[in-house]
Amino acid sequence: MFPMTSLKELLVGNRFDAAVADMANFITTTVDKQSGLTGMALKGALSTATKFDSDIVAKGSRRIMPEMAEGLDPLWQEYTAGGGTDFGAHLVANKDRAMDAILSVADRNSDTINIPGVSKMYGTLRGKAAKVVEQELPTIGQLVEKHAR
Repeated sequence: MFPMTSLKELLVGNRFDAAVADMANFITTTVDKQSGLTGMALKGALSTATKFDSDIVAKGSRRIMPEMAEGLDPLWQEYTAGGGTDFGAHLVANKDRAMDAILSVADRNSDTINIPGVSKMYGTLRGKAAKVVEQELPTIGQLVEKHAR
């Protein structure tokens, strides 16, 4: 039997630029639709970051996507081996593992942010961001599947 292709190989191949563009758009749209105190805090953090680099969301997406794909690969392998039809639903069904894979990448990368105050802001907002990520697992799964198939 041949080994299955890793999610990283699928996402970082020819479709990488399109996947990065979709991820950056997803992040911006997700932050924009937040409301209340969480929305204000997340929008403020994104605004601060984009003042230093207007392309920071795309650059960040390009940087974290390979790591995120590695983290989500065990879930992808289970999903494809089982003949799944909705990776987002698979992420929701395995939310603890999916959240750990996604947030561990964000946590590792937050330490390397070179924009004054943004790294500290991440630490303050991480819990709120985790709730947003959990709500968006179906969309994250759809985005990943769109570019991995």
